Amino acid sequence: MDQIRPQEIESKKQIGTLKGDPVIEIALKGGLHIVCTVAKAVGAGIRYLGAGPHRAVARWLAKKKEPGMQVTELAKSDHIEPQFFQHMVPEYEQLVDRLNARR
Repeated sequence: MDQIRPQEIESKKQIGTLKGDPVIEIALKGGLHIVCTVAKAVGAGIRYLGAGPHRAVARWLAKKKEPGMQVTELAKSDHIEPQFFQHMVPEYEQLVDRLNARR
């Protein structure tokens, strides 16, 4: 994944904040959900916090990585108990690490 092209994005919205910076959730047409922050500092750019096959997984990983993240856009109907996706956490943590390494 070198770069996300606009035609690959199904939806994009701000779901919260982290240290005053916006936290954005991006849903791709292929089903991948990404949570990232866009730092206001010049040259800081995008920092990926979570990714997964469902928004609940991406948000859970983001919150694990950044416990101080404030989520203001709730998605209660999309809640999944962590026990049902724990087996895939290492794979998506590695994906987030690879995304951040490419910045």
